[in-house]
Amino acid sequence: MRLPVALSIVLIPVTSVIAREQDQTVSVGPWTIATFFKAEKFDRCTMNRSANDLDITFARSDDGLLLSLDSSKWKLERGKTYDVTLAAGARSVQAKALADARSVTIALSDRPLGERMRTANVLEVRGEGATLKVPLDGSTAALERLDSCFEKNSHAGVESNPFVARSRKP
Repeated sequence: MRLPVALSIVLIPVTSVIAREQDQTVSVGPWTIATFFKAEKFDRCTMNRSANDLDITFARSDDGLLLSLDSSKWKLERGKTYDVTLAAGARSVQAKALADARSVTIALSDRPLGERMRTANVLEVRGEGATLKVPLDGSTAALERLDSCFEKNSHAGVESNPFVARSRKP
């Protein structure tokens, strides 16, 4: 009798942790929205997808909105910065792309460009050697979900009620 009771007490918290882990990802059209924590502290929300041999990730954190582009075909010089032009609709801005071995990260600090990305079909990333076309279909709803994920998780603190687990939904 004691063994079944002991097992049920142990398994209840484990199943709730598993359920919370599964709730951290949601699909919005072609995009996948995810929530990330470091040491039980909220870190960032991301939305990602793959298209044309390119892995595309938008990340929203305390540092703002970042775009990460990754391709297994690239051989980049880690730490090098590349000048790029970002264009969505009629809006274009100059930006810097920070390279890793097979990816670049670009800070998206221009608010009007961010607004244009919600309605544009494509975000062009123009480098010296090529123009990358980042598909934005479904981005209106996905970017709204990304923003709400960030707002909900960045302001949800244990200070409000330390006896209730925080929701980790994207």
